[in-house]
Amino acid sequence: MKDLSKRNSKNKHKEKGFIMIVAIIITAFFLLLAVPFLFQVSSERGSTERSYQSISALSLAEAGVERAIWEINYGDIKSWSGSSSLRTKNISSFQASGGDIIGNIEIRVENPDGDTPVIESTGSVALTGSQTVDRTVRVELDGFLPYKFGAYGETSVYMSGNAMVDSYDSQLNDYDSLNPGSEGNIGTNAIANGSIELDSNAEINGDVIIGPGGDPNDPNVIVTLSSSVINGQREASAEPIEMEPVFPPEGITDMGTYYLGGSDTDTISQSSEYNNFNIDSNAIVTITGDITLYVSNNFSMTSNSHLIIPNGSSLTLYVGGSFLQDSNTMINNLTQDTTKCMVLALSSLKGTMVWNSNADFYGAVYAPGADIIINSNANFFGAIMANSIYASSDIRLHYDKALERVFMPGVSFEVLSWQEIISD
Repeated sequence: MKDLSKRNSKNKHKEKGFIMIVAIIITAFFLLLAVPFLFQVSSERGSTERSYQSISALSLAEAGVERAIWEINYGDIKSWSGSSSLRTKNISSFQASGGDIIGNIEIRVENPDGDTPVIESTGSVALTGSQTVDRTVRVELDGFLPYKFGAYGETSVYMSGNAMVDSYDSQLNDYDSLNPGSEGNIGTNAIANGSIELDSNAEINGDVIIGPGGDPNDPNVIVTLSSSVINGQREASAEPIEMEPVFPPEGITDMGTYYLGGSDTDTISQSSEYNNFNIDSNAIVTITGDITLYVSNNFSMTSNSHLIIPNGSSLTLYVGGSFLQDSNTMINNLTQDTTKCMVLALSSLKGTMVWNSNADFYGAVYAPGADIIINSNANFFGAIMANSIYASSDIRLHYDKALERVFMPGVSFEVLSWQEIISD
């Protein structure tokens, strides 16, 4: 019995040893299966984290684009580092709404003062150690620079006898009558007979451009009467020249109707909206500061009245009804900076805008739906864009090329193209 008991005990030890070996083998087998799975889980977790960081980096890049667009449209892109050819801005430790730091943004704006700026924005998010996930987007914008002609009438342009158009650039030099520039271009979208007519002795020191598909060499389309001269080229544009509508400004105070009696004086020092605006004969209104006036109906100046823009001030005038400058009235822009006086006609103004003044004018007129009539002997420094232009009585129009770089107020840039730049 004793030997049998010992034998059973040995058998039990063998069984336990065998079970342990089997358990170790099974454990090792499962470990062999588990290790790749764990590596896979770890890899997928890392991939998921990298994907999340990549999405965050792209969001930062797009936020940089939105910031640049806002600065170009409404802010001051010129306050950024760089020059007129390239502006840059770095935003470090950009935070989410909850205060958590997401990453950094680097923004580059090419041609920030032009009509097609290009924004390149890079979002950078920390991954591990010094590693980062970077994504870059490149966006082209399309803006609206309206003043590309000395005189542009979408349906027609008429220049009377002895009228003259030339050019200068006020940001470079004052106008020199002895050495006028040769870029005083006039144009139209029309191609019918009489689209552009130059009366006797009219002189255009620039190109004359008609609409697409027209024949610029047809003497019935561009009419040049006796002794009128075109010193530039006759051309047809490759595509129609678009004129954006004008919308009323927002956020200014409605002041009802404005009327200043004869020989009275007044000062306007705050941007305002008026139903009608009338300055009676011999009255004087002085603008102080950078002022926007919105006249929803009729604007008129009666004989010998003055609207003065002194040095250090500017005026942007929106008109929705009609515009009349009577004889010997004067919008007197003492700055002689044409960018400091803008007359903008809303799309609702479909009638005439009439200048009967004999005084010099420094400024820009943009009236896409209106017919402009100039009955004066004045020197007009700036640019005129309208539905049609009828200039009589020896008008002298000196196109200021500085206006080429002036954007239409209230017309913002839009995205023309968007692409992500993939690093090699």
